[in-house]
Amino acid sequence: MKRAVVVSDGRLQVEVVLGALAAAGFEAVASPSVAEVRPRVEVGAVAVVLGSSGEPGEGVPAALAGMPPAVRRGCVVVLVGPGFTTGDGMRAFLLGVDLVVSTVDTARLGELVGAAVAGKRTLVAPLDPLAAAKLGG
Repeated sequence: MKRAVVVSDGRLQVEVVLGALAAAGFEAVASPSVAEVRPRVEVGAVAVVLGSSGEPGEGVPAALAGMPPAVRRGCVVVLVGPGFTTGDGMRAFLLGVDLVVSTVDTARLGELVGAAVAGKRTLVAPLDPLAAAKLGG
């Protein structure tokens, strides 16, 4: 079973997110702070879901941006917020995450994260087989 960690900034409906991830086969846990994310990723979490207002100035929390590339390749970081269009790759790139999801698509989050994990596994495999193995397959 794949693991996920969910961090809310107060705008994310954590119980809905946890339920959507669990329905897609993720063992999802809530974390009270982004500081706890890196240790969870290092011990096996493959998805990190963060709440966000979608404002450009927020960016990626420093704890995630500071993760070494080898650790970062082994997880999928998702921002959920009202200002996003689900799957907007340019916005995700600018924010330094793998996927952005609109809050209206929260119920589909498990499906979206599962597809993002599979896609990242395919992309990472030639560069880092260990990270790809962590992402499943």
